[in-house]
Amino acid sequence: MIIAVLKEVKNGENRVAVTPDTASSFKGWGFNVKVEKGAGLQAGFDDEAYLKAGAEVVSSAAEACKNADYLLKIWAPQPEEDKHLKPQMTVIANFQALTERPRLEKFAKLGLTCFALDLMPRISRAQSMDILSSQSNLAGYKAVINAVEALDKAVPMMMTAAGTVAPAKVLVLGAGVAGLQAIATAKRLGAQVYASDVRPQVKEQGESLGGRFVEVKTDENFETAGGYAKETSDEYRKKQQEAVAEQLRKTDIAVTTALIPGKPAPRLITKQMIEAMPRGAVIIDMAAEAGGNVEGSQSGKTVTIGGVKVIGNSNLASELPNSASRLFAQNIFNFLTPMYNPQTQEIVFNFNDELIKGTCVCKDGELTGAVK
Repeated sequence: MIIAVLKEVKNGENRVAVTPDTASSFKGWGFNVKVEKGAGLQAGFDDEAYLKAGAEVVSSAAEACKNADYLLKIWAPQPEEDKHLKPQMTVIANFQALTERPRLEKFAKLGLTCFALDLMPRISRAQSMDILSSQSNLAGYKAVINAVEALDKAVPMMMTAAGTVAPAKVLVLGAGVAGLQAIATAKRLGAQVYASDVRPQVKEQGESLGGRFVEVKTDENFETAGGYAKETSDEYRKKQQEAVAEQLRKTDIAVTTALIPGKPAPRLITKQMIEAMPRGAVIIDMAAEAGGNVEGSQSGKTVTIGGVKVIGNSNLASELPNSASRLFAQNIFNFLTPMYNPQTQEIVFNFNDELIKGTCVCKDGELTGAVK
């Protein structure tokens, strides 16, 4: 069996889907791992490290994919990579499956079998395979670090002979994996941390990390069966915006993390709310690529609104490529491990298994699973 590992071509992507450690593990399975030259350089893994792990370093993506059985990537193949894809190849990656249906249809026509790890079921035995959790955890941390760097004041309280510096106030909107890590990171840096989420069930988690909840009382349930947030009612949205607007008036850093799978990101902060914030404040919009939680934010750009810096960044994990690649690569390895048969040295997918049914998006020329 041959595994192909390519240099990511998506703009701004620094991660790699297979590290030397997991390449060594695949080699132990009896697989041949072919790595495109320079694939891991941006993540801190040079070609020599892959060679020492037993992988083969090849000169091009075409050479890596030649006769490959499996293609492991961070992102689903981009249009310029389609020429490397072969019928019967199995591709494992983040496919953004709920929003990229035309690409999935293309992959089906090419005769690929594709597993979208972004659709991993949220069950206990899948936790070690969950790329959204592993990458969001790092992204939440990096969001706060970036905001602190952009802020024009100190974060922790400082008592000096010249006077006292008050601690910065941080507001985190969305207390999922990214939000909880943002709360924890801001608290460790000495900020006063506040948080808000449409799911009252996560209040205790946020408070355990040092955040104070900006709560909107409701009897409505805004959590899906899979544990994700879902769209709110108009009445709740109005109450939430009023509570958030009040908190923003005294907030130095805001981090927005709210996403609804397969739908545009909910608008949480308006320009009017931004203009009421202290001058020099910073907002990190982690949902910018999905339409943005913040009015006026632009993916990959920093804009200034009313003296407030609004930074749109939906791929913060890529700014920590070494750590992020290690976790992503391990997620893939953990996903494949139960399917590996050591007697035959082959991977056998059980399409009756909940993990396989939940993540397989195309097979035998047709769309399958959640996107059918």
